[in-house]
Amino acid sequence: MTGDDKAAQQRPSRAVAMEADRWLARLHSPDCGAEDRRRFQDWLARHPTHWQAYNQAEQLWSAAAQEQDPDMVAMADAVLLRAKHRRQRGPRRGRLMGWAASVLVVVGGGWGLLQSGWMAPEPPAAMYSTAIGEIRAFTLPDGSVVTLNTDTVLQVRMGAHARTVALQRGEAQFDVAPDQQRPFTVDTPLTQITALGTVFQVRNTKTSTEVSLLEGRVQVAPVEAGWGARQDLEPGDRLEAKAGVPWQRTRVDVEAAQAWLSGRLVFDGIPLRQAVEEFNRYSQRQLRIDDPAIGDIPIQGIFNAGDTDSIVLALQYAYPLSADDRGTEVGLRHR
Repeated sequence: MTGDDKAAQQRPSRAVAMEADRWLARLHSPDCGAEDRRRFQDWLARHPTHWQAYNQAEQLWSAAAQEQDPDMVAMADAVLLRAKHRRQRGPRRGRLMGWAASVLVVVGGGWGLLQSGWMAPEPPAAMYSTAIGEIRAFTLPDGSVVTLNTDTVLQVRMGAHARTVALQRGEAQFDVAPDQQRPFTVDTPLTQITALGTVFQVRNTKTSTEVSLLEGRVQVAPVEAGWGARQDLEPGDRLEAKAGVPWQRTRVDVEAAQAWLSGRLVFDGIPLRQAVEEFNRYSQRQLRIDDPAIGDIPIQGIFNAGDTDSIVLALQYAYPLSADDRGTEVGLRHR
């Protein structure tokens, strides 16, 4: 279910499949930390076949666990052995093989970890994504509606007792269907957001997670101790979470926050450099600030996301700026 059908048709190479096996082992290891999860998100974002390979590895192991089928177990065991063989070449052989052993142990044709209750089978994951400049809404199996902003990737698991979303890249709005028996959570590298019958937005950047509550109630908790205190948000609250610094809680214009749903960007005095970053999220044709002196010019107005030509014309009309069209990018300078 990707926004890029051509990329979705590509098949993972053997090397990518082996790398996905190693990530699956690492992420289920008891000593997997936040840095590992961040590196995993970076790896997923590098190419569509990465999440495709990881999804296939997860489905294979989950199917074998649920069915207890000898053939499926043998296939999953082969995946593990393949990952082990690859890791034996590296200097950290002992530790890496320990990661794999912590995930999958085949005992007498059964799954030792599953039988011991250490790791229950997970429901199969579904992947949703959008291309650059694409905004798309999806209805999830539980009736919740998720709208993905430009260049966004998320993974959804609908289980018997929980509904879990991993926002791997980008931004999304969640209109959550009430279900008290199955909490709805959104995981990011920095936070876990829990919602009950609510509408909220989550955005991942390179250094932070932003959560904006539009309706209802959500609870935001850090994934690591010391990264911030758990907070309950009220409608109109925006929380910016960063690792190692106090979390910032501000108020947000709910209408402006939802402007991107209709392809509009609303700015109320933000610096030009920040506005350019937002413009560039929606287009392959990038804006560049050629003159550092213009970076702090406050920008106000409503712009059409992804329409670089109209944005450049509006900026030149309203501000003392000139543009240098270089084809794939447009440079901005003081006029």
